[in-house]
Amino acid sequence: MQDLPDDTPQEVSPRLAAALEGVRERRARRSRRLGPVLWGILSAVTLQSLASEPVPGVHGIHLGVTLALIGCVLPLAAVAAGLWQVVAPVSCITFCLVLSGFGLALGTLQSGSISVLPMSVAVLTAFLVLSRRQAMALGIVQLSGLVAATLAGADGSAGDLLSQLLFCAVLALMAISMRQAGDNEERAELLLAQLEDAREAEAQAAALAERTRIAQDLHDVLAQTLSGLAIQIQAARRMARRDPAAEDLRNLLDRAGKLVKEGLGDARRAVGALRGRQAPSLDRLPELVERYQVDLELNVTLAVTGARRPLPSDMDFALYRGAQEALTNAARYARGAHTTVTLCYEPEMTVLTVEDHRDTPGPSPSPLVVGSGLGLTGMRERFHEVGGSASAGPTQYGWKVTMEVPA
Repeated sequence: MQDLPDDTPQEVSPRLAAALEGVRERRARRSRRLGPVLWGILSAVTLQSLASEPVPGVHGIHLGVTLALIGCVLPLAAVAAGLWQVVAPVSCITFCLVLSGFGLALGTLQSGSISVLPMSVAVLTAFLVLSRRQAMALGIVQLSGLVAATLAGADGSAGDLLSQLLFCAVLALMAISMRQAGDNEERAELLLAQLEDAREAEAQAAALAERTRIAQDLHDVLAQTLSGLAIQIQAARRMARRDPAAEDLRNLLDRAGKLVKEGLGDARRAVGALRGRQAPSLDRLPELVERYQVDLELNVTLAVTGARRPLPSDMDFALYRGAQEALTNAARYARGAHTTVTLCYEPEMTVLTVEDHRDTPGPSPSPLVVGSGLGLTGMRERFHEVGGSASAGPTQYGWKVTMEVPA
């Protein structure tokens, strides 16, 4: 019945948000379980009041009994039916004061009625909802009312007063125990969610540190090797200009220099992605296709179908790298073929296909450079990690690579 603390963070992780929602649902279920109890107390107070003297009526003291009974019954019925929420301190104090006041009035007018029941509900509610200090202050007010009613000679004898006080004290202790048990359970659930978040953040930090180490190694090995290769190609280009070399050789060296420059750029982007920087995405797919057209003289075209939609960064990056791997294989093994890159945004999937098509069926010509054979395996593993799939296989006139990620 008590609200979540005001210092609950406004921005929480999905796991902690689910734990907080579970806490709220558990408290709502506990509040709903009190409904049958309140209905039972309401019925007992009503039946006992109708059987006591003076009976409720519309004149004189009988009217007073009627009003006192209504003052007890209406708050109980409103809370039991869910029409009045007493989870806030103001509403809880109002409920307790109204119930205690009319309960004392009913006990004063009908000495034989069980007026302790409204008072006991007020005590139980106060210690379940309010802070310890607020509940104690409200309890002192209720105790003062009981003592005043007893000193005035109404609402039973001193023995009745003692039994009522003991009953209310037992209910107060029971409410404190229930509240502490519930708070401890909820605190443990929230702490467990926070611990899991902390472990996940620690794992991400460790993964980032490992990627940073790999990025450093990649930079030291690949980038420096490419830089050395670029220097050698530049020297070869100057020698080709100085000596009467063939035009084809100079063009070949120029393209090799561009490829090395592009490779350096890819290496820097790969290092940046390993360090947690923004990775290349499908937005750069036209640029990628153009690079293979110009630098590798690959006969490739790009087609995009369907309404474009944003994809999660890991899926976007997987599709981009898959296209890059497939185009590299096409440049190695499908020289002279026409390669088509098709990006299709389907309702349930995003599909990227790279297919090369030769004019005549038969095996592809031998590649100039033979790959390691691990590119397609790595592609499948990458798509498996993001919940997608990748497949590759021969067709009648070439080779086709299909990559899919869920929408």
